[in-house]
Amino acid sequence: MFKEMCVPFAAVALTVSVPIAGRAQTPPKKAAAGAGVSVSRKFVPPKTPWGDPDISGNFTTKDEANTPFERPDEFAGKRIEDITPEELAAVVKARQQEAVEGAPFLTGSRTNGIAIGVPIHWLDHLDAVNSRPWFVVDPPDGKIPPLSEAGKQRAAAVTAARAQRGTADSYTDRWTGDRCIAWGIGVARVVPGVYGNSHQILQTKGYVAIRYEMVHETRIIPIEGRGAARPHTPASLPSSYGDATARWEGNTLVVDTVNYDGKIGYRGSAQGLHTIERFTRVAPNKLEWSATIEDPTTWTRPWTFAIPWTEDDTQMIHEYACHEGNYGIRNILAGARSDEKRGIVPSDGPAVPPEQQE
Repeated sequence: MFKEMCVPFAAVALTVSVPIAGRAQTPPKKAAAGAGVSVSRKFVPPKTPWGDPDISGNFTTKDEANTPFERPDEFAGKRIEDITPEELAAVVKARQQEAVEGAPFLTGSRTNGIAIGVPIHWLDHLDAVNSRPWFVVDPPDGKIPPLSEAGKQRAAAVTAARAQRGTADSYTDRWTGDRCIAWGIGVARVVPGVYGNSHQILQTKGYVAIRYEMVHETRIIPIEGRGAARPHTPASLPSSYGDATARWEGNTLVVDTVNYDGKIGYRGSAQGLHTIERFTRVAPNKLEWSATIEDPTTWTRPWTFAIPWTEDDTQMIHEYACHEGNYGIRNILAGARSDEKRGIVPSDGPAVPPEQQE
């Protein structure tokens, strides 16, 4: 059963299995995997009944899985636009081969011989045909900027604190994903992974709602200049996903989010995190999405990464029922207590993925 999302501002209940009100119904569509974003100078995005560019729909980023976040060393000195189709095709083939070879060890390492922890049919990344060589588009070198001094000090403090505890001393030592709480803030969930790469955008005149396959919460964002418009909440009222407002700049929806509380974090960010996302329909079935990340308490300068979304009605969001029948945390903690009784020293690996460490 599809997960129903009640939208109070629209006074109607919308589900992922029905068309957006006022939008022409079209049969399910599936774009050719890995097709690059080709922006036609003559392309005019469709409009909603109230005149905004129509960016609504069911989208997937599954064909961008395996793409390196930053520029690989093999392309040192090159920009994204410098990479030829032949070079991209070659690296995509290599990425596919690496994904297939590594799939049996998805939850562990070849050295430890740990078998895959999820069914193989869950995986999106084995045959992904990427449309670009990497995601970071600014700075031009394709690399995330260095940490600021404050960022370095905070990272060192986190590492020192981590060294004083085991990875399963308490449930608080586990990543929020392990605990079925969160798999990262919005900009983190857009980065494609081995599965869970579906997204949905719903529009009304006063709001835009954004859903992610592996995020329990729906972002319901007011649009500036409309009856629902409001200023950002005060900095004294931070939240894990931050406070977002949106505005239209031509055909681009700009979503501005501030007041993150830093409890989830993004690549080591703190409460000073500020994200600006841009959504632009660039072709009938393509949406160009980008995010500018700014936090002077973490990085020396703002930086931006961009990922294309493909509209595909075969990739609609189904309920991500993480808690039901999930004994992961209980078994992790029970296993750690059993090891302690037997005198087994736990491994030194961090309990939190690097991109989510605070």
